[in-house]
Amino acid sequence: MRAGNRPVSGKNPQAGPSTSQAGGVWQVSSTETVLSNTVTDKDNDEANLTFEVYTTDANGKPKTQVKLDDSEFGVLVSDFVPSGKTAKVTVDYGILKPGVTYAFHTSAYDGGLYETEWSPWAKLKIRDRAVDIKLPEPDKNAAKVNLEEFQEPLEAQRTVDDPSLRKTRPGPDENCSDLGNNKIGCLEVGRPDELTKKQRATVEQRLRSVRADSDLVSWCTDTSPGKDWIKRTEACMKRATPIHARIYSKLPNGQTILTGDGTFASVIQMKLDPQSTSFLQEWTLFPIDFADFEGKQTEWGPLTLTPKFSCSPDCSTSSPTWRGFPTWSTTGADLHVAVATFNHTVSITAPSGISKVAMKWEWSARTPDTVKELDQGDLGTSTPDLDVRCDKIAAPAKPGCVFPAYKPTWVMNFKKYPAAVAHGWLIQSKLPNHPGSKSAGKPMKFLPLADKNEHGRDPQKNRDVICPKESDGKSWASVHGNPDTTLLPEIKPTDTSSCDEFAYASTYNSAGMPSALDGLNEVTSGNTCVQTYATRVKQGEWHLYDDSRKAAPTWKEVCGRSAMSGWINSGSMAGFSGTFSAAGKYHLLDKDEYWVRFPEFEHCDASKATVTCTVPKP
Repeated sequence: MRAGNRPVSGKNPQAGPSTSQAGGVWQVSSTETVLSNTVTDKDNDEANLTFEVYTTDANGKPKTQVKLDDSEFGVLVSDFVPSGKTAKVTVDYGILKPGVTYAFHTSAYDGGLYETEWSPWAKLKIRDRAVDIKLPEPDKNAAKVNLEEFQEPLEAQRTVDDPSLRKTRPGPDENCSDLGNNKIGCLEVGRPDELTKKQRATVEQRLRSVRADSDLVSWCTDTSPGKDWIKRTEACMKRATPIHARIYSKLPNGQTILTGDGTFASVIQMKLDPQSTSFLQEWTLFPIDFADFEGKQTEWGPLTLTPKFSCSPDCSTSSPTWRGFPTWSTTGADLHVAVATFNHTVSITAPSGISKVAMKWEWSARTPDTVKELDQGDLGTSTPDLDVRCDKIAAPAKPGCVFPAYKPTWVMNFKKYPAAVAHGWLIQSKLPNHPGSKSAGKPMKFLPLADKNEHGRDPQKNRDVICPKESDGKSWASVHGNPDTTLLPEIKPTDTSSCDEFAYASTYNSAGMPSALDGLNEVTSGNTCVQTYATRVKQGEWHLYDDSRKAAPTWKEVCGRSAMSGWINSGSMAGFSGTFSAAGKYHLLDKDEYWVRFPEFEHCDASKATVTCTVPKP
């Protein structure tokens, strides 16, 4: 060792990247930590620093040395720097652990002389994880998700006379017409609350009793009475119950008396076909009771009801076929059910390849002693929620029809691809834009292939913003993704690390979709998204973690980017194109809205700054 003045480590060692120094402890935002200190040499020689790091005990005192590299001493040595400058070393990812407090110190060397004492200790704490979601092993043989289980009926609106505005029952001057032979007939929709508790029970009981024979829509009987309900391809309309057919007689003195009153339950069901422009409709009718003007159950009929259902434009309607004839004795002994079935066919002639069809529901009544048929019964029109849309865009070979007012629900296969589902739930639940969340009222807006959307935007371009490839063609995840990302070569021998983005690239919610093209959450780079990765900590136990090489999420981001197995990522949307979206049952067109649901995570709490959960629920 040469004679001379020994170099000295500075008195202010630091750790970074840091957010602050609290209580003498550097709060470090990344496990890829930079340690630094200044060095001085009275001879103005260049010098380097040796860095040692220790864990700490409960009192914050240095406890056990941490091996920073594979050398004998497990230390890191900086480059030589001029006297008075800062010497730095970088501790590689994986050596320092999230949430742990460490102590480090330094010793200087100028090429000839070593500092005889170590610098004062400095303490640093690596930030805690912001995300720790515990997951099971992927089940490659898991069954497909039955999407129909998650399509809940939506209460729908149609234009129909609102009986709730009436204060009294209509008389012969309302909704009535002259039937000849001194008869006046009146047809109207009543109020559901007009029915007594006993009558309502009768309606439900009778409808259930004929369900097996007449229900076109399997879930119709289980819905609330007095309302209309839809799914994407089915409708159950109970809004027009009860309906009344009333006959008045004109007396010689000019007065009128009620000679007959028939009250009916009415249910209209529709079943559309996503692979055909023909669809079915059924009208189920059965009497609740009959009465004459003296309250007696004497014959003032028989009473015949006739439906006059239609659709337009470019839509034809068949004559009804009946199960049970729509004529009733009015003595009260005849309460049989009658069901009329119609077939409607839509012609798609518009250049757009889309036809929007409105339905109209009317009915008429007559008795043997009426000269004319009463045809003023109005059950409403389908606008706004029950209009039908048929198209040959989504699947040109098999055009089909849906109720576009209904937003279907997409559910990913958690058992097969748990990490991808966890990532989607985290981003939807935690970020302020809540993409696809029904509870937040933030639906996904579908972006189909470039030749089927308004802007000619290829969804792959959205993905390229969030998950760009390197110039040599390597994926973002394989180059920049967390090195602890677990692959599944036992399932797919060629499995590679893949980038999963949420919201999906094929949506206007994607952060890669430009605002100028109606994008909702534009960013210039996926680097601004919440960064996570999926790893197996032991056989049977996986975790979705935030990437601790980066600063913790602020939870003000608008997107998520996660490194995970390519087999998990690529398979997680299986069934979306063929079963759910454009060519599938739900016939999504450009900008159609849908929900994304994560049922396995509904016990998890995303309200806290640190998101932790075990799925499935223990």
